[in-house]
Amino acid sequence: MNGIIFISLLLNVVCIYFIYLLWKKIVENHKSTESTDHIEELLELFSQEMRYENERLHKLISDFSKNEQDRYKIHEKPVETGIEAINSFELNEENNEEDDEVHIESETKPDTHKVIILSKQGYNAEQIAKMLNRGKGEIELLLKFYA
Repeated sequence: MNGIIFISLLLNVVCIYFIYLLWKKIVENHKSTESTDHIEELLELFSQEMRYENERLHKLISDFSKNEQDRYKIHEKPVETGIEAINSFELNEENNEEDDEVHIESETKPDTHKVIILSKQGYNAEQIAKMLNRGKGEIELLLKFYA
């Protein structure tokens, strides 16, 4: 009879141990689900940030190409002779002054100017992006165009 009581107590201890292990697995599973949710949120925020940066970069490129097209239109001139050539020469001088103003304005934008200065001071694109709260791709693009 003592043997049966001993075996019964032993089986109860083993059952309690297995219940403890099962409870521990459930807690770990719950924690991994929470971490998975957290990772999903981080990925979603990252994708939204990337979308925003891509839109800004697209706008920057389109503005730059628009300025370049305007600059090329100013330089285009038809072949003229006589009085038309003299008038064209006067207009061309006015256009060159406007072109210089457009060129100066594009180079003196505060952000572009800051990027160029920081680049000359030895900072890389990633460091400049962090300092100016801009995207790394945008800074790299500005450096390619202006530096």
